[in-house]
Amino acid sequence: MKRWQFIAFLGSIAFCTACGVKTENKETKKVRTQNSREARSETGQEAESETVQEAESETVQEAGKGNDQAAFPKAKMQLKYSNLLDQETRDRVEEALKNAGLKEEKIKSFFSAVDEYNEAVGKENLVQKMTAIDAGFPNLDSDKLVDAWLNKGGYVGRNCRITAFSLMGDFITVGNPVPGDTTMLFSDFDAISAKHIFTGEEKKNYDTVFSYIDVDDTQDTGVLSDEIIKSWKEKEISFHNDKMHMISVFMTMDDGLNKVQEFIGHVGVLLEEGDKFLFIEKLAFELPYQVDEFSSLQEVNDYLMGAYDKDADGLTAKPVIFRDGEMMKEYRVLD
Repeated sequence: MKRWQFIAFLGSIAFCTACGVKTENKETKKVRTQNSREARSETGQEAESETVQEAESETVQEAGKGNDQAAFPKAKMQLKYSNLLDQETRDRVEEALKNAGLKEEKIKSFFSAVDEYNEAVGKENLVQKMTAIDAGFPNLDSDKLVDAWLNKGGYVGRNCRITAFSLMGDFITVGNPVPGDTTMLFSDFDAISAKHIFTGEEKKNYDTVFSYIDVDDTQDTGVLSDEIIKSWKEKEISFHNDKMHMISVFMTMDDGLNKVQEFIGHVGVLLEEGDKFLFIEKLAFELPYQVDEFSSLQEVNDYLMGAYDKDADGLTAKPVIFRDGEMMKEYRVLD
């Protein structure tokens, strides 16, 4: 596949999944859905459900049930992050993972996957150390990264969900592993199968955790949060680590043809490091691994909302951010 074809494909999928298919009218949504399906059928790949735009909001709005929500000021967002090239950051992450009880072989597997990607796209195209920027998200040279990734054959890699579950899987229990709709996870499944990442019960648990959840057609994030919790309770999904947490960005899928659904469009792993927090994420199959340093859980929420709440017209529900099995207490919407 040509690079320009791949870029066009990324754009169409990102629009339909990360931002939510807008609801101007049913016919518009039908056309978009058909275009999206045709693109997937032709390429056999799915772009990660994430955008990489910088947050520019100067105020925030408290999230909750209903629309009457108080606004209050917020300073311009900043980000401190690394692509895990420098030894200092790698040592910090390794130590935090050890302190959280992760097995040595899983730590080695994680860094092996990081090195595979970094070497494929060229270390010179990534930040060389923990870097602070006056923006809510890195200004990635996506064209160059995708070119490099495709020049390596677009090798079978990992996305945010595979990365997070590889680290968190041992600390997640699924008592009733009955997956819901997993149709849109086919690229995850291709990658998992190609490298035998998850098998047997572990794979069934993966499918259950990341399957799409049917919800009411509402923009009330409180209602959506309750429905997600209800679904996970029915599947008996629970988390068991007080030093490492799965942070999930639930987004709305509404194509105008089927039941409205919530799905984990982005996910990462949060580690405690003294009075700091380290957030491990893989931005997309073709985009980098990233470790972000935060001083508070509020900063974690604001970073994710700034990056992934991109429906400026307000036609779909706002993203809902979960810490393990419940909405983050620090959850709020950027205004």
